[in-house]
Amino acid sequence: MTETSLTPLRILIVEDSEQMRTLLQALLEAMSITDILIAEDGEKGLALYMETAPDIVITDGAMAPMDGYELTNRIRTAPDNPNPYVPIIMLSGHLEKAHVEKARASGVTEYLAKPVSWQTLYERLVTIVSNPSFFIRTPTYLGPDRRRETHELYQGPAQKHDAPPPKSTAEILPLDAIRRPSLIRTK
Repeated sequence: MTETSLTPLRILIVEDSEQMRTLLQALLEAMSITDILIAEDGEKGLALYMETAPDIVITDGAMAPMDGYELTNRIRTAPDNPNPYVPIIMLSGHLEKAHVEKARASGVTEYLAKPVSWQTLYERLVTIVSNPSFFIRTPTYLGPDRRRETHELYQGPAQKHDAPPPKSTAEILPLDAIRRPSLIRTK
């Protein structure tokens, strides 16, 4: 793996567990990331996000009064959002299919199991920076393309050998609408 510098990143941690906040901060600092913002719950996290526009958000899934799923949904849909395409990593101890699907539907970029290791977090951050996701906007979804490796925007159920597919309802997102084009790709 090529060395990728994560030093310039501003990362927002939204986590209700003090021990987990401390662990995540220590892991990020071990990666030479020093611009780290911390919020204890989703409401404070959303306010800090809107105020600071971080490059990446790391959030817990289960928090109160606003959980990570709602936080992600609000980041993706807020009309005054400085960057609705921000990569969002959700950490959770809930690995059941329903939780993963809920995270995906809310627009989470990556879903990691707790406890998270330095290696796993580092690899996901490098992937986000070096191979960012394309984003899709439909009437019911704004978030990363759910397919991991893709170079084409899927246009519907038709295959290459079939008749031309119908026009997609996915909006093509303009590159200039994104704060950090080096982190996010759009088509």
